[in-house]
Amino acid sequence: MTSRRSFYRKIAYLVAIALLLLPLFWLSVPATKDSAGGVLARSRAECGLSEAQLGEIDPTSETIKLATFGLRGVAANVLWEKANRYNMKKDWTNLSATLEQIAKLEPHFIPVWRFQAWRVSYNVSAEFDDYRGRYRWVIKGINFLKEGIRYNENEPVLYWDVGWFTAQKIGRADEHKQFRRLFKEDDDFHGSRPRELRDNWLVGKESFAEAEELVEAGASLRKMSPVLFYSEQPMCQMNYSEALEEEGIFEEKARLSWNQAGRQWHQYGAREIPTSFGDVIRLNDRGASLDRVAELRAQLEEMVPPGLREQIVEERKARLTDAERQVMEIPVSERTMEQHQTAAAVDQKLRVTDEQLAERLTGDQRSLGLELAKKLAETERIADIIGRYQDIVNFEYWRRRADLEQTPQALLARKRIYEARQAFEEQTNLRLAKEKYEEGLTAWRALLDSEQFPGLVQDRDLGRDLIEMIQTYRRILDACDEPFPQDFILQDVVDLHKDQLEQPWPEDGAKEGSN
Repeated sequence: MTSRRSFYRKIAYLVAIALLLLPLFWLSVPATKDSAGGVLARSRAECGLSEAQLGEIDPTSETIKLATFGLRGVAANVLWEKANRYNMKKDWTNLSATLEQIAKLEPHFIPVWRFQAWRVSYNVSAEFDDYRGRYRWVIKGINFLKEGIRYNENEPVLYWDVGWFTAQKIGRADEHKQFRRLFKEDDDFHGSRPRELRDNWLVGKESFAEAEELVEAGASLRKMSPVLFYSEQPMCQMNYSEALEEEGIFEEKARLSWNQAGRQWHQYGAREIPTSFGDVIRLNDRGASLDRVAELRAQLEEMVPPGLREQIVEERKARLTDAERQVMEIPVSERTMEQHQTAAAVDQKLRVTDEQLAERLTGDQRSLGLELAKKLAETERIADIIGRYQDIVNFEYWRRRADLEQTPQALLARKRIYEARQAFEEQTNLRLAKEKYEEGLTAWRALLDSEQFPGLVQDRDLGRDLIEMIQTYRRILDACDEPFPQDFILQDVVDLHKDQLEQPWPEDGAKEGSN
């Protein structure tokens, strides 16, 4: 009896298993050319998670994943440890092979591609003495990212990384002159791309553009900042324009390049950028926002009786404690840290907001004033957010820089400074270098005095560039055994930007010139 009951139980189990296979088959049947497949296959297709939608299907990768028998995570950890060990031992051959294995095992894990490509292009390449060896490993890192794109065609961060490595690593390295030359000569990398389009900044710009297209089509930016993500394409054009002038290419080609950079920067500024504050802004809108703030404040001031703000301040001063009054009487330079904190708190107490001002109005004016103050506060808040985001990418500097650099005076100034530096570096004609430099500095003087660019001399970024030029001019004068001029044409630049000098500057030009 017991054996028969056991037999029946086994039969019941087998029947239950067979019945469960039916819904399992219905759920997991794979997709084919003629069928959309089961529920899971259709769900993957709808969410864009099928292998074919993510990128190319690699039989080798699928075989490796099957061979791990569900222990893919363990295998990946072992391979990462091996890669770290080979990196420490500087065993580059085995490191490359291990990275390939990791990529085959986890082709859709984006950090694999990003981290290992960075390691190859930035860390491994630095271990080689010859710049050609360093360049080869930089390109290996870029090609590794491109391999990742094959498996993850809808990942904008990988396209963005390709653009960053191509533009920044090749264009900003210490040996960037050699890297840029090798990159233009690299037929294996470029294929049929025309020679004039092989500049690393232009090639990087193409990848940034592809990344933007994916995001606009609905792909995720992951954790990347939108304001930085979208800035790189126009910045590549800016850097390309700079590179042209560094290589002695001026006139129309440089002007057109700066013109294009300015147009693309304006397009970037017109793009809607989501912020961490929950607002959507346009970087171009700060000027309009500040104008609106001034307009609203003028309307509010018209409604407020004369002297009301000062009256409120006096009322609050009367309520200050004796200790607070004593602190405010102490000169700022003589205050202790605690007194500075107290003074800041007092300043906050005495500050009269627009809303507090509107609350003192009466009748219908009060409700209108409060509504106006609310609009004013919101407009100021948006203007402040735009300003913060502009500062992240130095927006106003690059906007003005693109406008400035395409002027005939700027092109002439850059050209003369370049010619002077060439003559100075080659030590062929120091007198010619001095004359060319003075022509260039004179052209810069005309730009600084131009009404088209008011306040240009105050710009710290441009000031840094001019200070570098001025220091080279001093070295040329030293080589010519001539004193620095008493009435130096850019003395105001020196006075404003002394803190950016590499070496101490005399208190005035006359002191050096009189020695």
